[in-house]
Amino acid sequence: MKKQNAEKFDIDKKASLLTGASYWRSASVEGEVRSVRFSDGPSGVRAQGKRGDYLGVNGSFPATCYPSHSALSCSWNENLCEKIAGEIAEEAKFFGVDVLLAPDLNIKRNPLCGRNFEYFSEDPYLNGRLGAAYVGGLRAYGVGSCVKHFAANNAEFGRMVCDSVVDARTLREIYLTPFEIAVKSSQPEAVMTAYNKVNGVYCNENAYLLDTVLRGEWGFNGAVISDWGGTHDRIAAVKAGADLEMPSCEITHEEIRSAIKAGILTEDDIDKCARRIVKLASVVTPRTRECNFSAHAETASAAASECAVLLKNDGTLPLDGKGKTVLVGGFADRPLIQGGGSSKVNPKNRESLRGCLHGTVDGFAYGYKTDGKHCKRREKRALKLCAEADNVIYCMGLPKGDREAVDRKDLSLPENQTELLKKIYSLGKKVIVVLYCGCVVDTSWDNGASALLLVGLAGQGGARAAADILTGKANPSGKLTETFPLNLADVPSSEYFGKSPYYTVYGEGMQVGYRYFSAHPEKIKYPFGYGLSYTRFVYSGTKTESGGISFNIKNEGEADGAEAAQLYVRFPDGANAPFIQLKGFTKIFLRAGESKKAFIPFDEYTFRSYDGENSRWVEVAGKYTFYIGASSQDMRLVGVVERKGAHTSVPAEKTDGLTPSVCEIKRDAKGRVIADEYTPLCELKNAVGIAGRVFSGLALFAVRGKDTVYGSMRHLPLRTLAQFGGFKRKTLRGMILMFNGKFFKGLNEIFSNKTDGDI
Repeated sequence: MKKQNAEKFDIDKKASLLTGASYWRSASVEGEVRSVRFSDGPSGVRAQGKRGDYLGVNGSFPATCYPSHSALSCSWNENLCEKIAGEIAEEAKFFGVDVLLAPDLNIKRNPLCGRNFEYFSEDPYLNGRLGAAYVGGLRAYGVGSCVKHFAANNAEFGRMVCDSVVDARTLREIYLTPFEIAVKSSQPEAVMTAYNKVNGVYCNENAYLLDTVLRGEWGFNGAVISDWGGTHDRIAAVKAGADLEMPSCEITHEEIRSAIKAGILTEDDIDKCARRIVKLASVVTPRTRECNFSAHAETASAAASECAVLLKNDGTLPLDGKGKTVLVGGFADRPLIQGGGSSKVNPKNRESLRGCLHGTVDGFAYGYKTDGKHCKRREKRALKLCAEADNVIYCMGLPKGDREAVDRKDLSLPENQTELLKKIYSLGKKVIVVLYCGCVVDTSWDNGASALLLVGLAGQGGARAAADILTGKANPSGKLTETFPLNLADVPSSEYFGKSPYYTVYGEGMQVGYRYFSAHPEKIKYPFGYGLSYTRFVYSGTKTESGGISFNIKNEGEADGAEAAQLYVRFPDGANAPFIQLKGFTKIFLRAGESKKAFIPFDEYTFRSYDGENSRWVEVAGKYTFYIGASSQDMRLVGVVERKGAHTSVPAEKTDGLTPSVCEIKRDAKGRVIADEYTPLCELKNAVGIAGRVFSGLALFAVRGKDTVYGSMRHLPLRTLAQFGGFKRKTLRGMILMFNGKFFKGLNEIFSNKTDGDI
């Protein structure tokens, strides 16, 4: 198919390209522009057949399930990210997928966010570097990437309507920087806008984000795509530079044509979007007929081993084969391997720790029910087994895992799991806890543990990886990319998080994660960057060079291992910056007794600060103290870099007085909701017309107990609901009339012979 210039098409053809043709495909122009097939990521390809959905409800073709981003980031290994992305790209081509909706670059602002398992870390620099590597891995195998969710999408509660209210400096330094690094370093083929607003404007129609920053400052030349159902005002979105609305939408076609006729949209507006969509279609590569799934399974296991984090060890691990060892816990038989929602992969295969340790352990007991219910019979059997053992491997985790569209209410693990663990402690045995979760959890129960291994959501190879680490076949090298606080209340954003579905104020400013906790170590349980090894690394000989910092690392232990060394920088007082900031890292493999020189370069992100008052990046003059550490709380080397910046100071972020946009729920004099196409489904419970109240009740009742679906539908705007249902504009208009008490007029609108063009 020959390359085409969009300008040569007639206006109808160009306009048709701006909306998807189906759930997973963009529109085509016969003989001119190919359709692009999309698929969810990021931990594997979620390629679906005819029954497409955006929440992982319907099935997908079997594919390799790799570690989730939350686990993968703990490797601190860009090469591993690139390798995994390359293998995912191979599978994407096998399934005929052109563009993968990944990587996810949002910041873990608060540990309760249900989608944290899809995000790399709480640090923007680490997110950006790993994300850039992931994009490069996809491209190397001819598959496009779509980085997401742009921007400030850090909660699931009310995600379709929520306003992220954030000051300029925090927005730039924390929430936009990961996207900036990925875009500038790797130029992804597409960027997906988030559902939410940023400072009162929906991301998909936010000209500041899309035109001023993304394209103007960063030089992005790819396509901007809406999240599925994430369009509110399609005309405003086109003018802001949002090229493609997904999925297909009958309503939009007429909106665009009418706007062109009315002169609201110009042909130039359409041309800009159409050109970028034509360019996106050019990344399509031929489908392959072969894929080495066996090799990919080996990579998945090896990656999971590198991502696991050893949080505690009194010398019990690795197991030496002495004494009697037993295995307890339902997650040992069926481990959590991934989160729920749009990223859910149908794993090609999956193993259990019970199976992987067969012949190594001397017995197994379920101990508890994974649904959180108490079972005295299971507890009794487990305690009897443990009483006869020397070592107990106890597996635990979140029952339903981490899920899209649903934020957690607290950090607790189920009481039936923690109570049984305490009873096992009382037997006086060596207890090794294996933890499955994609997020921060309360670990106040770990005082009696001899060892604690965080497997995370490690994909299909997680069980093999855990077995290898427990038995000493592998040396753990993973390090945390999110701070484990002593208490949820100690997290600065907790004061603001989850208070309303319609807004969230980023009142903590830049004090996110370790940036706050490093100045308050008394509130930390396990720090950012922390992880133990079976060997010992010694740092020495730091030297400031023209382009960065060099130092030596020696493995002084008896086991081969890898160390993730981290560079933190403390800015001069005039910068009004957080206590420390991660500005570089390197992962080095060392054999026992081996020493190597390491080097962490400076780059354009090392010394910059954002001046929100004057909308510019600046460098503050003064002494920058750098720390080379094994974690954010374990600094091994210290030095100073003198910088001759052009500024003596930069204003601090202004977090006081941040105000959200006004909630757009229309009401009559009696307080009843007057529906329009932007009204969230849940608000119809107070609609003017009984039809609206009945519709809302029945729709939400139908998905009761399905947390992910319910959480997503609850605040779904009627326009989006109509889009997913494939409704035409006159049908939506009729429904709104019915919901507003004009029942028969609405029915007449729905069943009339009018076309959408007559409306």
